[in-house]
Amino acid sequence: MPFELTDTHTCADIGLIATGNSLIELFSDSAFGLTSVMVELNDVSDSRIIPIEIYGDDLENLFYHWLSEIIYLKDAEHFLLKNCVIELDEQNFVIKGKLTGDTIDSNRHILKIDVKAVTYYKFKVEKIGLVWRGEVVFDL
Repeated sequence: MPFELTDTHTCADIGLIATGNSLIELFSDSAFGLTSVMVELNDVSDSRIIPIEIYGDDLENLFYHWLSEIIYLKDAEHFLLKNCVIELDEQNFVIKGKLTGDTIDSNRHILKIDVKAVTYYKFKVEKIGLVWRGEVVFDL
């Protein structure tokens, strides 16, 4: 399983633990895990494309900005993520690529939980052996 949701924090938070064999896989699976909190993924089409370029000061900061961008796009652009094709520059902490997804439509999408923000509580990105692991708690 590429991601696991946890609810052991508070009733106003939900946690996400994601793993990947690469940083790109970790970042992608984390984004899908975040989107799955907000909407049923099977109901989201890939009718929109949004180019992205996200910068961070370090790997954890990039991960934070990446997940924050998914939330921002939901709030500001009414965008729900379906898929992502990204390149990650590990030396300069930059993600470039494109997101495909859908515009929120109450007739087609069952919105589940409104994620408001990424928090720093339990926040981390680490490599354990050959596997990358990310942990994050979202404010609801």
